[in-house]
Parts: sequence; C-alpha cells; structure tokens
Amino acid sequence: MEPFETVLSSGQHSVCREHQGVEELEKEAFKRGLPEEERAGLAVNEQALGHYGKMSTDYSEPAASPVSSPVILLIDDEKPFRAVIKQVLSKAGYEVVEAANGVEGINRFNEKPADMIITDIIMPEKEGIETIIELKKAHPRLKLIAMSGGGWYGTDIDFDMAKRLGARTLDKPFALHELLELIDELLN
Repeated sequence: MEPFETVLSSGQHSVCREHQGVEELEKEAFKRGLPEEERAGLAVNEQALGHYGKMSTDYSEPAASPVSSPVILLIDDEKPFRAVIKQVLSKAGYEVVEAANGVEGINRFNEKPADMIITDIIMPEKEGIETIIELKKAHPRLKLIAMSGGGWYGTDIDFDMAKRLGARTLDKPFALHELLELIDELLN
C-alpha cells in the first residue's frame, strides 16, 4: 500500500484522497493495527508537518518536556482516522485524548479538560453539534474545530451551525498542514 499521505501534483498534501477515505485504509493497513515500526510505509509523510516537526517511524512516546504540551481532545467515531490524526498531533507536540462519540468526549473532557477540541459532526450517540452546544454552554471560551465528510446531506447546514457556535470547520478529507495551521492559529 502507498503511504497514507500523498503529495498532489500541485505540491499540496492530501489525506486519504487516493484511498477513497478512511474506510479503504481501515480495510487494508489499519485492520492490522497501529503503531508498529514495520508499518513505516503508513507513517505520515514528513513534509506534511513542515515547521511543526518531523515525522519518523519511531512510534514510542515522545520524551517528556519541561513545559506541558497543549491538550487536544479528538472526537471521531472512525478509529483508524483518530489513530492517524493522533499520530500527527503527537509528533507535532500535542497531547491527544481520544473519544469515539460526543458522550464519551464530554466525559473525557470532564475527566481531563482540554485546550482544544476537534470533533467530527456525524457520529452515533451524540453527534458533533450537540457536543459543541453542551461544551460551549459550560465553557464559552473553548476552542473548537468541527470536521465532517458530509454524510448523505452535505456539510453546509452543520458547518453553518458549528460556525455560529464559535467553531472553525474543516472538510474531510483535509490536508494535514491545514489542520496543524488551524490548531496553531487557535491556540496562539
């Protein structure tokens, strides 16, 4: 299988474009599980991180730094997608807490408050807009990124609502540098 991250002819990086989304990746490499050094071909292309850091095939935990890393709560029902995004964010210096849906995400946030939340919109149990509403009600200054692949009805309505609630938005698939730049902008 080709590396997860591909470089388009325009020079931009694209997540999953050649693989018809996370579902295709799940069928192939992620069935076997991450992380393992033997899966170096799946490592995100180092160029994708630019000045945010370099990727390597070393999947061990990053060395502890004297300054605490910003905590990002990643809420998405696609486990393979979470694994890849967690890998990218961890290598960029963030501490990542995962949740599979809005209910789990709110519980995780209450256990360990995050500096930022990145949430999918379409999920089981509690979808993204409900999650954003509940979290913003309790924490009005919380920084949020809402993302979605659109589902059967598209993203316009959900993204409009997310923006009105103070979230920034990203369409899946998105370029990794777009995600990292947006996180940097919101946290700094």
